[in-house]
This record gives sequence, structure tokens and C-alpha cells, in this order.
Amino acid sequence: MGPQGEQGVPGKPGTCDDLFYVDAAGRVVAPVCAPYLVDAQGYTWRVDQETGQPTHEGTVPSHSTTLSDLAFLVYFETGDCSGTAFMTFPVAPRMPFLVLGKYRVRADDAAFSERQFRSKWQEDGTCDGFQGRPPVQEAAAFPMGPELELTPPTAFQGPLHIERRP
Repeated sequence: MGPQGEQGVPGKPGTCDDLFYVDAAGRVVAPVCAPYLVDAQGYTWRVDQETGQPTHEGTVPSHSTTLSDLAFLVYFETGDCSGTAFMTFPVAPRMPFLVLGKYRVRADDAAFSERQFRSKWQEDGTCDGFQGRPPVQEAAAFPMGPELELTPPTAFQGPLHIERRP
């Protein structure tokens, strides 16, 4: 291993190197290092780079996946889908997601924990009571919050592109 080279010129802190997503009409959408919008209620929305539409998002460490509805990932500790509903998909706090066509948001204090589940919703919201099958052992999940009436932020004109802006 050779000697360390000279230190480069540090960038401005917190500016994402002045790189921004910009819509087809020239409006700045978000910095490239934080490509999300935070609405007036504090909810976080991803903006689809192709369409410019704010969208709900499921997140997994190191990448994101947009899903239309997460009902099939809702589990219960009871055998009849009653009681507290738990989401098994790792959605970030304050990021809206759809369950049976209604928005939900993970609360700031809704931590993932290991649980044992005895039933789950199917895609249409009917209950799968695991008849003749053992419970799901040690699955990580967080308690879901209530249904919310949310309106995504106004759309941008897609597709988005990256520009350097001061």
C-alpha cells in the first residue's frame, strides 16, 4: 500500500454537491441525496422519476420497492385476524403505505420486534387462519397505526432529470 494522497477540496456540507432532481418543466423536485418530499403534515413521499408522481413506498435497506398494496403482509397474533394488526414489511416511519386501499403510516415509536403470528390477511383482506399449519415463528413486525385520509403532494412533470443548481 502506498502513501496517502493529498486531501481533496471538501464539498459544502448538506448540499448534495448542488445536484437536484428537476422536472421536465424546470422545477426543482428534491436533492439527489434525499429524493423525497415532506408534506405539510410531516409525511414523507418518494417521487417517481419517470412520471413525477409522489408515491407511497416500501423501503428495504439499500434499495426501495414500490408496492401497490401491502395487505398480504399484515399479520396477527390471534388465530382469527383480530386484535392488533402488525406490518411485516420494513416501511420507514412517516412514510405512507397502502393497506386495502387506505393509507397507513408507521409511527415514530413503532419499533420492529420479533413476534409469533397465528393469522394474516390475504390480498383481499380476508383472514387466513393458518388452519392445519403451525404459527409463523419469530417474524419481525411493527404495530400498524390507524387508517388515514391522506392526499399525496402535487405531481411534477415527468420524467425527472438531474441538474447542478446553486
